[in-house]
Amino acid sequence: MPCFPPLRPLVRRLFGAIFKRVANRTSRPTPRGQPPEHPPQPQERPATNPSNDSEGGEKHQEPGTPSGSLVCDFCWETGLFAQDTFQRAWALRGNARTGFSYMTTWQQLQTSSELGCNWCAMLYSTRTASMQLETVRVAVRFRVSSGSNGETPKGVQIMVLMINERPHSSYYIYTHPDDPAAPYILARNRVLQVNSATAQAMVLESVADCRRKHDHCPTLHDGPLPTRVVDCSDPNHPRLHLSNGAQAPYVALSYVWGEAQPHRTTTGNVRTYSQGIDTALLPQTIKDAIECTYSFGMRYLWVDALCILQDSKDDKAREIAQMRAIYQNAHFTIIAASAHTVSEGFLQARPPSSQHDVVLPFPCPNGNVGTMTLSPVWRQYDGLSEPVNQRAWCLEERLLSPRALVYASHTLQFQCRTATVNIGNAVCGPIAGQRPPDLLLRPDAELSAALSSTDQNALRWAWVEILGNYTQRSVTKPGDKLVAFAAIAELFHRVWRTDYLAGLWRESLTSGLLWYKNIETRFERPARYRAPSWSWAAVDGHVLASLLDDRLNPESGQTQSCAILECEVTPATPLLPFGKVASGTLRLRAMICKATWNPNSPTPELYLPGIPFPVIPEGEEAPPDPEATHIGCAYPDSTEDVKEVWAVPVIWNSTVQYAGGLILTSAGEGGLYRRVGHFHSPEDQPGGLAWLDGLEEREIVIV
Repeated sequence: MPCFPPLRPLVRRLFGAIFKRVANRTSRPTPRGQPPEHPPQPQERPATNPSNDSEGGEKHQEPGTPSGSLVCDFCWETGLFAQDTFQRAWALRGNARTGFSYMTTWQQLQTSSELGCNWCAMLYSTRTASMQLETVRVAVRFRVSSGSNGETPKGVQIMVLMINERPHSSYYIYTHPDDPAAPYILARNRVLQVNSATAQAMVLESVADCRRKHDHCPTLHDGPLPTRVVDCSDPNHPRLHLSNGAQAPYVALSYVWGEAQPHRTTTGNVRTYSQGIDTALLPQTIKDAIECTYSFGMRYLWVDALCILQDSKDDKAREIAQMRAIYQNAHFTIIAASAHTVSEGFLQARPPSSQHDVVLPFPCPNGNVGTMTLSPVWRQYDGLSEPVNQRAWCLEERLLSPRALVYASHTLQFQCRTATVNIGNAVCGPIAGQRPPDLLLRPDAELSAALSSTDQNALRWAWVEILGNYTQRSVTKPGDKLVAFAAIAELFHRVWRTDYLAGLWRESLTSGLLWYKNIETRFERPARYRAPSWSWAAVDGHVLASLLDDRLNPESGQTQSCAILECEVTPATPLLPFGKVASGTLRLRAMICKATWNPNSPTPELYLPGIPFPVIPEGEEAPPDPEATHIGCAYPDSTEDVKEVWAVPVIWNSTVQYAGGLILTSAGEGGLYRRVGHFHSPEDQPGGLAWLDGLEEREIVIV
């Protein structure tokens, strides 16, 4: 019996919508009795063989025009880049169905591309295995982005390419600020010298623009300084400053340690550092942050390695408990996104434009000829591979910061609660998951005791997304699994106002127990205790939440569940109530039955032994025991090889014959259990939930 993850309904709806949109774009209704109409074309001429009309396909050689090194004669004199043709197509960029089209062949495109035509080379590179016809109809139109999907700058021009009447690809258009085409093209090339005076001026301009125009962004004001900050008023002689509750603007740093920092602040050197810090002892990333703080006209910098006493457990606990306030109150946060280690730094010049970008002529309306660069929409920077986005601690630092300067691997970005932009008006494609819902970031005085269903759903989905993001990141010290997430938990606690239980919430605990591991990210179970087994923090790897399956939504009115009798968690320290825990127990009244499973299989299954298996569908494998009933698709929490297990249904829906629950094993003497996995009903299982019939409820304790 095949198993599908519980997110199947969501994926089905999502992909259905995508295919529907594609279908709507690629087919338009045609009046009865009339042939399909092509969009109006400024000029349409079939391309001729370059060897006949273009002197062997040689590029245009007229001095003073960019065509001599960019496109072939046909493209320049007759094709898209002919002056009149291009201007008509460019002028129609507000019309979604008009542009320029022509006929050619793949052989012609290949020949011209080999002779150096950038346009023909780009077209030829788009050919896929499904494009068998030799004749090619190329259609091009221009449009202006509305920015509704998050791409910036708003109004960036886009070239849309169609091959044989089908939408094929889209490209952002940008040019250099000194190019003759600059007055007509909004977007600019990326800033590569991220530490230049020009880049710094662009940053200050972005901050000022945010301050003037962004209603959803908090106002800049002097807030309380953290306990300690680095005084950067003399960047060559920084010193540690004890704030004593003073208020002033400051900058925070988010970065990857990646290695030991032998000269971090400790109880032994804190007094010396208050007199001055020898910059020769500091790693490059911290030196770069000090330089940036000074260059942007700021005096104070908060950086964990210097502002927390790294050898004091109490000081660490107190300061980590203030992480939400530290990053939320910062004027802005410097995110050293591209640095793999603290000794690497982040102010180096960035590499030149992507190899996938294509430079082409731009015939200007005034008769001049400039250049435009096409950048594939689907190849934009998303930040997922940046070192800072692999580190667990850095997630809360980014989410909490109202404004951030992101020193990315390709350029410098300014990020706020309204938008993410590449400084200097360079194109920035949509970046998902950069900001939590506005509701989470409102001041305490603006938070309502009662949440609307819309707000509640937005918060739940935000929790799912953030938890999934966090659990894919690495934690250098395994014991910090909950600690590095504490500020995010505190953020949600302000709104939900329910007990936080080692990564779960009391108000939604029943459904919260049904988290499960991505089957492709199984790791060994940690040797040392860091959370109760029913918490996602007890194991490593990508965690998905039960919210992804609407069949088990308690608010649907169609579900039943086990009873939670008690759930208690003891924090490791009262100084950090959302952090590390010393212990936790969960007591349920639930049905429980002995089960068997194959946890080491690529697709683990859960079986109920001793009951005849009703039907084995054609093409499916028989279960391990011919008299075992297949009751679920299993998701082991780790690579631990546990033989003796029990199945505990937590939530079930009799209407659709579907259940989700826990897989437990014995936790030793005293009748205690611990969680080792999750299960849900197979799709289209004959017999449905009949295996629940006759099971009696009893009290069980999970640790």
